[in-house]
Amino acid sequence: MKTQMRFQKIYMLVSLIIAALVIVLALVFCSGTLNQMAQPSIYDVESKLEYVEGAQALFESSQGFSDLCLILGIICVLAICLNYIMGTQNRRKYYITNYVAIGVAVAVQLAVAIIIIALVANCQSILNGINLEEAKEAYEIILPGAWKESTWTFGAAYAVAALLLLNAAGFVLNLVWKIKLMKGEKALLQGEPIKEAA
Repeated sequence: MKTQMRFQKIYMLVSLIIAALVIVLALVFCSGTLNQMAQPSIYDVESKLEYVEGAQALFESSQGFSDLCLILGIICVLAICLNYIMGTQNRRKYYITNYVAIGVAVAVQLAVAIIIIALVANCQSILNGINLEEAKEAYEIILPGAWKESTWTFGAAYAVAALLLLNAAGFVLNLVWKIKLMKGEKALLQGEPIKEAA
């Protein structure tokens, strides 16, 4: 039981860090090529004039993702904080409130991961439909030689989604481990012989 108690304490902290990564993703997502596509010579945000086809759709899609991701990140952090409030990280025995808090955390992480994957795939498909050579030429009218194609934030978004899915699975596995240990402890307290796994 001591090993599991130590594990759940560390795991809850790791879960909080992973949830915070969603907020970080929201803040950095519109960088690299996504930021360059919002330059006035490609797409003028104020006048909404599009000089490269698809630039407006990419801008709106990436900004929409960033805004939504910030909200989802805050929800993720709150879901993990709910576990801290219910004492999931240091309880020897889980109560109904702990099961509810774990269920909320798992559901939120699964939903956020799916939303991230869907929205990033949409941004990628829009970017793939844009003539980047034309965009480069338009960009370098204002900033000669400054164009640097970089879409690292797409990979970062998929990585964050994968971490959320793994973290949700970890919550479930930790819960199974805890339930087995609680059953064993209960049997020991009642003087019943504990069945060892074959």
